[in-house]
Amino acid sequence: MINSSLYNEIKKECNAIDENNYFSSIKTTWSTKCKNFVFKVDLAAFKTDTHNYSPQKLFDDVFRPLCAETEQDLNLGKQVPIVSTEVDMCHPLRVQFYFNLPEVQKAFHGNQTNLSYRWKGCFTANFKYNEADKDLDMLLALKNLLQQSVPITIFRLWRSRWYNTDRGNLTTVEKVG
Repeated sequence: MINSSLYNEIKKECNAIDENNYFSSIKTTWSTKCKNFVFKVDLAAFKTDTHNYSPQKLFDDVFRPLCAETEQDLNLGKQVPIVSTEVDMCHPLRVQFYFNLPEVQKAFHGNQTNLSYRWKGCFTANFKYNEADKDLDMLLALKNLLQQSVPITIFRLWRSRWYNTDRGNLTTVEKVG
């Protein structure tokens, strides 16, 4: 989650990005200003010494206190607190934490074979990615996974017409249609 002003700056400065065109093979070149705003997204949930971004963070018009952790804590791999009953927005690996909750795995029909190890995202599982990979079209890879009956959950951001805010939804795709 990021606040509306940062989102609007990204939309303004990164105007070459077409969020609805997943079939584009055109490589996007981001301006320095755009890259700086995108970098701020990674830091939006954390108090940092390098970017005095905001005294409080605004998420969907709800103020919450700053996280105690800093960017340096994250880079050093220090342990940060985890809330056991909900996802802590200050936790740097909140996605990994969330997808390892038994009730979430049950809802997504995940870990049906009761694997003994925890779920990891692509970037924490030591997959070998490079900068050029971000421009690759994932449709062929997704099609191959679906043909092997591997369900895929896709998060899609959409804009509410009534509330002028961004919302997200999850769609689970189980077969090639």
